[in-house]
Amino acid sequence: MKNKQGMFFKGYVTIYIKGRRPELFLNMLMKENIFIWDVQHVNGNMCKGKVYIKDVRKLKQIRRNTHFKISFEGKFGIPFFFARMRTHRPVALGITLACLLILFVSNMVWNVKVVGVNEEIRHEIELELNKYGLKEGTLKYRVDPLEHIERSLIRDIKDLMWVGIEKRGTTYIVQGVEKTVVDQTEEKSPQHLVAAKDGEIIQMMVESGQPVVKVHQIVKKGDILVSGIIGEQKNENEDKEKDDKEEEQKKEADQKIRAEGEIIAETWYQSEVTVPMTAHHETLTGNKDRHYKLRLGKVTVPIWGIFKEDYTETYSITEETTLHFFRWKLPINVVSETMFEKRTIEEQRSEKEAVEKGIEQAKRELSNQLDTDARIVYEKVLHQSRENDKVKLHVFMRVHENIAKPQPIN
Repeated sequence: MKNKQGMFFKGYVTIYIKGRRPELFLNMLMKENIFIWDVQHVNGNMCKGKVYIKDVRKLKQIRRNTHFKISFEGKFGIPFFFARMRTHRPVALGITLACLLILFVSNMVWNVKVVGVNEEIRHEIELELNKYGLKEGTLKYRVDPLEHIERSLIRDIKDLMWVGIEKRGTTYIVQGVEKTVVDQTEEKSPQHLVAAKDGEIIQMMVESGQPVVKVHQIVKKGDILVSGIIGEQKNENEDKEKDDKEEEQKKEADQKIRAEGEIIAETWYQSEVTVPMTAHHETLTGNKDRHYKLRLGKVTVPIWGIFKEDYTETYSITEETTLHFFRWKLPINVVSETMFEKRTIEEQRSEKEAVEKGIEQAKRELSNQLDTDARIVYEKVLHQSRENDKVKLHVFMRVHENIAKPQPIN
């Protein structure tokens, strides 16, 4: 059964063996390792079977030294198909071109639908999709990866909360979800504004509530900055003989509101960083080389860019697209590989340059921990040391930032 695998691709014929005791001729074929199958007795002096086309010449040579007569009937398999096509070249050319045309149009983007969003956002999405290569008339293997397009759409379109792209044959469905605006008219609970960290107040922008601190005042984490309770202030000269009933009425007169605003304070941070005196940077030169291949199982055949550029160092991006015949996936993939030339640059720093890099690194690391509105206004190296070709720094920094955070009023 194993020898019969792939018989359509190899090509085979039906053979008739005529003569006294034809099974003797079959034994001779087996000794010569000629595979024959589907053997049947036609009558007492004739039998038939099937053999591969590649064994026909050897079979004829064996027959010359015997009294048997052989004849052939039927031709099956791809080799005979191509042989017939050679005698009908216009037909073969037409079939080949038709198959290539169908394969071409089956792997082209014919329609891009954007659903789930309003007309304005739909227009923005279509403009961005054109930039990413997802548009009508584009070959599928030239389209950027769908995951990359989805991330880019969410990043570039602010009113888009989620997007998903589905490929259906030659059509791409782009499903989007808009960001919803939360209704701010609902009643808000009362709150104080308290200090989120230690600092010195340098600016107060109170929208509502009663300020408790002043500019240039030092505050600790947790101190109330703006109170959400507004009422009559206690007078130190107030008659202490007021009865409990009047005091209770005064407390009831106090109003609880939602304190809001920004309290800008100067805060202080310290950071330790280590900077090597020798740095290595990888940079792209701008030169690139693109190659296209066809992959069928484990076999890869180059179709464009056979010869690679002689780059010493490279950075490669490989994309693989499955070919389709209408809605059916073919076992053929188009592999696109883009090779970028890169260079590794070794930089020797002086101690002064290493200190500057260390300060930049400390500021960058701190900025990643702060809000976007915070500003680093001052930095100073408190301690500096050098060991093992590295510079260690202890950096002090001052920051202007909003330290107010809400605290519900119980």
